[in-house]
Amino acid sequence: MGFSACNYEIEQMFDRKREPVAPVLTVEGASTFVITEDLPDFYYTVLTWSRANFGKGVSADYHLMVSDDETFLKNVQIVSLGADVTLRALSAAELYRWAVDDYGVYNSEEERNDPATLYFRVAAYAVDYEMAHSNPISSSIPVMSAFSNVESIACKWEENEPWEPVDLKIFFKVVSGDWGEYAVYAWGDAEVYGNWPGQKLEEIADGWYFFVVPKNRPINLIINNNGGGRQFDFLKDDDLLSDRAFEFEINGNSCVWKEVEIPSGEPALYIIGEEFGGWNWSSDGVVEMTPVNGFEGHFWAVRSISAGKGFKWCRVRDWNGDFYSLGENIGYTVSGGNAYVAEDGMYMVYVDTVNGKISVEPARVYGIGPCFGGWDASHFPFEVSGKTMTRTTTGSGDLRIYAASNIAPVGGDWWRMEFVVLDGKIAYRGNGGDQARVQVEAGKMVELDFNAGTGTFK
Repeated sequence: MGFSACNYEIEQMFDRKREPVAPVLTVEGASTFVITEDLPDFYYTVLTWSRANFGKGVSADYHLMVSDDETFLKNVQIVSLGADVTLRALSAAELYRWAVDDYGVYNSEEERNDPATLYFRVAAYAVDYEMAHSNPISSSIPVMSAFSNVESIACKWEENEPWEPVDLKIFFKVVSGDWGEYAVYAWGDAEVYGNWPGQKLEEIADGWYFFVVPKNRPINLIINNNGGGRQFDFLKDDDLLSDRAFEFEINGNSCVWKEVEIPSGEPALYIIGEEFGGWNWSSDGVVEMTPVNGFEGHFWAVRSISAGKGFKWCRVRDWNGDFYSLGENIGYTVSGGNAYVAEDGMYMVYVDTVNGKISVEPARVYGIGPCFGGWDASHFPFEVSGKTMTRTTTGSGDLRIYAASNIAPVGGDWWRMEFVVLDGKIAYRGNGGDQARVQVEAGKMVELDFNAGTGTFK
């Protein structure tokens, strides 16, 4: 028998060629990139991976592969990371560039790119330092590679609540310029202030003008000198997100404006006339109209008015911008610059400065709630008795009374024109919250004297 022997080193037993172990990729942090208009200035998420194993003494170079194709057969971008790196932080700006700029698909309705889902994997390439040192002809050294699993980051635009237009208040004060009158005109969804030149604006106080931008939008606003040949484009829907106030510097057909604080105090409206203050603004008889709750530019008042007794309106207690019409007159006539009713009676005076309407119609006042028999609106009317209105309670409880107008936009929200009798005085809700309640027993006649501002229970 013959025996043979060979010498071997123990390292050779464990340095056999084998398949490389690929890195394992993980997304640490947010797996969905929510894109906002203002990108956050921080690292949004982090990719980490385990080291690739190509055998003893073999290091690895790592490359991050990015694509919108999960198979990585197309649209692949490669970012070189260096040797023995096991982490890559991704900034919001970097994710935005890949998802929106590089791989996004244009959406014509939104006028922006819809972001793509991003796919990532890590490529590891073997670097045998001993072999590279002994054989500098690197091209002759076979390169081993290994690829990680694929991970993804979903990308989407931030979802905002659908924009619901609301009525907005716009104030302006002219600090320089020679225009004598001002009007606002709108174009877009509708000519909400009427045909050109639109709605003439009256000074409300201390040089301030005011108008309401209505809900029906989109809308673009033009300020003009009430059709006198001068005008400038003002605001458009992109700018109309909240109540705002401006100071105007007008020069011909151009204007420079700056935003300022909204003047304190809400807009007011007054009635003056032969029966309402004797044409004297300092008189207590001048009527301060009540705002309709939640509807800026809408005002109401119930008054006993005599035929042949003139009256008119103004936004300030002064002969500065007084008017007898805003465009549409309902239920009254005009003569000599004043308004008149045809017959003596109890009237609802309703002024809609938004749509340029004034209505003087027979007054309608109703009780509602436990004192009057239930919560059905328009079922328990007060009756006119001379220069007052009356109704007798049928139950006991909280007294609730309201008025109505044919042109009021309140719908079934009767409380927007509500009032109550407190300490013998008629107290109007206006734009305030729920009023203090007064308890009234059954069988009491409630008498309302709107001209005197008083109420009694008999």
